[in-house]
Amino acid sequence: MTYRILILKKAEADLAWFRKNDRRSYLKCFDLVRDISLHPRKGIGKPEKLRYFEKEVYSRRVNHIDRLIYSIYENENEIDISSFKGHYE
Repeated sequence: MTYRILILKKAEADLAWFRKNDRRSYLKCFDLVRDISLHPRKGIGKPEKLRYFEKEVYSRRVNHIDRLIYSIYENENEIDISSFKGHYE
C-alpha cells in the first residue's frame, strides 16, 4: 500500500532552500519521501516517532542537522510533510 503525500508550505520553502544551497540534501529529501510513501514507520533516515504529539508524528534524518518531520493519517491513507529543514521546530 502506498500513501498519498502532501507537502505543506514550510516544507516547500525548505526544499527550495536545499535546491539553491545544498544539492546533496535536496536529493536525499526525495529519496526519503519515496521511502515514506511505501513504509512510513521504518526504512532509511532512521525513522523516529516523536513523543508528546496527539497524532502520529515521525522524523527522519536528512543530514547531520536537518530532519524531515511528517504526520501519518492512517484512516485517510495520507502523510503530511511539515518540514525538511531544522531540528524539531
